[in-house]
Amino acid sequence: MLVNRGIMKKDDIIRLSIYIIKEYYKNNLTPFFEHISDDVLWIGPATRQQIQGKENLMQAYALEDHSLTFTMGDIKALCVSPHIHVKEVLLHYDIYTHYPNGNTDVHDQRLHYTWCDKKVQTADGPKYQPMIVSLHISNSWPYDNRDTIYPIHSESILASMHAHTEPEQHITVKSSDGYINRIAAAHILYIETIKHSAKLQIHTGNDVITVNETLSKFEKKYPDLFVRIHSGYLINPAHVTNIRRFAVTLSDGTQLPLPEKKYTRIKKLLLYENTEK
Repeated sequence: MLVNRGIMKKDDIIRLSIYIIKEYYKNNLTPFFEHISDDVLWIGPATRQQIQGKENLMQAYALEDHSLTFTMGDIKALCVSPHIHVKEVLLHYDIYTHYPNGNTDVHDQRLHYTWCDKKVQTADGPKYQPMIVSLHISNSWPYDNRDTIYPIHSESILASMHAHTEPEQHITVKSSDGYINRIAAAHILYIETIKHSAKLQIHTGNDVITVNETLSKFEKKYPDLFVRIHSGYLINPAHVTNIRRFAVTLSDGTQLPLPEKKYTRIKKLLLYENTEK
């Protein structure tokens, strides 16, 4: 019996990969287990940790008993396709592990999925669907023989850090270099037009992301998050530290031009935003 094989779309696989890891770090493992192949290979995060096969991986998780909670930072994702039925997805993000003793450890984590079209049995008969055949977590935790998956017994937990709360609002954009970026709105300082192009630069506290978009379209997508102060700039009101004639100063010291004719209206708008918060 021939079974039609669909073509995995890069953006769909990236979004599914992000969804799975977000749920995973909410301690909801169901989406993860639903999308791993029977012959999956798991590598990491503990040093020398490798688990082969879905059944063995599920048994390892069944032995896991922990009180850890997690918070994810912004996510950057890239997908490459070495074959029409294979997708390699790389996610890059900070993961904060919150321990029962009040300590919080942070790792700069890279997660590499290999997705492959696999034939599965369904109520409507056999069909192909994308499944995870390998998963590699590249940051290396110290290994402890008492641990199964998470480093519960790690003796090298860092000194207690300030609690990290994930911002509630995020935006998702595809950058000009092919990455899909999930960015906390609170981390965005301002957005500017690249002159003589239909591109924008999104400025965060530690990154500049170029996207194929116009400022007007971006403003319409997120009218409640940003304020238009100039034909070439949107700003995040939460990062304004000073406003005066001809200039707005942001929390990182950046000064952006403010046309005199817009000064009064923008000043009132920003004062209103700050009062509301």
